[in-house]
Amino acid sequence: MFKQRLLKSNTLRNQILFIFTGTMTIILLLVGIITFNLVIDILKNNAESQIQHTANETLARIDSQFEAIDMITSQIATNPSVQQLLVDQSNRQLTAFEERQSMNHVINSYLAYTNGITSFELYFTDYRRLFPLNELPLYERLDSAKIQQAEDEQGRMVWGGADPHDEEAFVTIKQINLLDDNFSHGGYLLTKVDTHFFEFRSEYGQIDMETDYALLVDNEEKLITTNLPEELLSEVELNTSSQVVTLQENDYVRVRVFSDTTGWSFIMLKPVNTLVTGLSSIGTAIFIAGAIGFIVFSMASYFLSTFLTKPIHRLTQAMRFGKLGALKESPPIISTNEMIELNNTYNHMVETTNYLINVVYEKELTRHRAELKALQAQINPHFLFNTLEALYWTLEEKDEEASNMILTMAQLFRYTISDIQREDWVTIKEEIDHIQRYLDIMKLRFTDRLTWGIYVDRSLLSCMIPKLLIQPLVENAIVHGIGNQVVPGKVTVTVTDQNNDVKISVRDDGTGIDTVILERLKQSMKTHFPITSDRTGLAIGNISKRLKLTYPDEGTTCMTIESERNQGTTVTIIVPKKGGKTSED
Repeated sequence: MFKQRLLKSNTLRNQILFIFTGTMTIILLLVGIITFNLVIDILKNNAESQIQHTANETLARIDSQFEAIDMITSQIATNPSVQQLLVDQSNRQLTAFEERQSMNHVINSYLAYTNGITSFELYFTDYRRLFPLNELPLYERLDSAKIQQAEDEQGRMVWGGADPHDEEAFVTIKQINLLDDNFSHGGYLLTKVDTHFFEFRSEYGQIDMETDYALLVDNEEKLITTNLPEELLSEVELNTSSQVVTLQENDYVRVRVFSDTTGWSFIMLKPVNTLVTGLSSIGTAIFIAGAIGFIVFSMASYFLSTFLTKPIHRLTQAMRFGKLGALKESPPIISTNEMIELNNTYNHMVETTNYLINVVYEKELTRHRAELKALQAQINPHFLFNTLEALYWTLEEKDEEASNMILTMAQLFRYTISDIQREDWVTIKEEIDHIQRYLDIMKLRFTDRLTWGIYVDRSLLSCMIPKLLIQPLVENAIVHGIGNQVVPGKVTVTVTDQNNDVKISVRDDGTGIDTVILERLKQSMKTHFPITSDRTGLAIGNISKRLKLTYPDEGTTCMTIESERNQGTTVTIIVPKKGGKTSED
């Protein structure tokens, strides 16, 4: 029932409507998806640019804080009292307790200018501490690599990282150069910075502390400050190159910027869901627009398909009268130029056909009468078989050679004109036996001028091939090869297995084929027509045509001709193996 309904609805109008609406549906879907993805990409790119800008602003603020510390430490390092104290020390003059204690007033006066620095410390070149007054050496505050880096920087401030004696402070170190002594090395200035000095705060207005996460790391990839919870900190990979990271099953856009001033890097993580806010409304708008477009186009497609197919339906109705034995003209229609032309052409065809029906009917009667007479005049093949066999029994005792030849002719004739519908396929053995009989008969004509050799792979004897596939090639080799020369000639038939296909070769050592004729024969294999008006090359064309009709889907089937003047000709046929033994047998 469903199949019948499906077939009934398979009309041209429904096909046009289905194709148009289906195509438009696919187009609308693709446009909607592409538009939606483009909007997402644009929003993400804009958001990433905004995040990049925010990260650069935050890092610039941190750079300014770092530069503020550097500026204050530079002022302390160039302070006359500090310079004089270090000059005296470098000249081997012992500094009095009062002079070292006076540094307390100088140092504390600078602490009033910033709220991020907790203290300053002065050290001599031999790492002894000058201020505050105790004997804690410099190498217990910083490792030797940082001290060496400060010396290499020649007065520029070096970040020392976390203070080993104070968990709430970082340290920086700067080498103090003596201005009055050719900027020679006079000592070190150690600065303690509060760990909260670089922390991120909502009052700065750069980072949304409720949704965004940020990390500040130094040039050694050590964390300076972050607002990440401790349970998420272990999930963050600082050196990853990915632009999107996942923390507790939430995706974040990751942006990392680097400072040319400090060598630090600032990493900012912003939730992806905050970047695509409003996309649902955009998707809804795209869906509504697509639905409206689909409805409008479907209605237009319905009216267009009806307008196009209605004239065809009327023309079909008129053509149905042809099933009843009479063609009826279709009434004039109002439609497109093509449909009007089709209707007029049909009406003209109906008029012409109705006239020709009577003429053809009379001609068919005449032809059938002629065919009947021709059939009555045909010779019954069985009568000829019986006659040849009767002649064989008559001559058997008088002339054995002649009687055997007549028997061979009878077998040859029976094989050739037997029912081709029933025996279209024969075994290779049957075809070879037929060739042997044919060669025996041709021996009577050519006597000693004709010799032959037949070589067949025994495993292929039971394989099936089309009937009379090889014998016409043998006949061509004898008639056109051996028959055109005075000297004796030989025909060789070879049947071998080639890559699980049957390869059949027929070769003669006759006069060969002229180059022009050879090209025409190859052309005949393609066109299946004789190469001359006397039907020369007909056998080659027929065999080629039979191969294509018999093996239409076999890519290995082929037929080739090779010939050289006074050297002979070789015709090779390759067909698929059908039946018989396999190579494993």
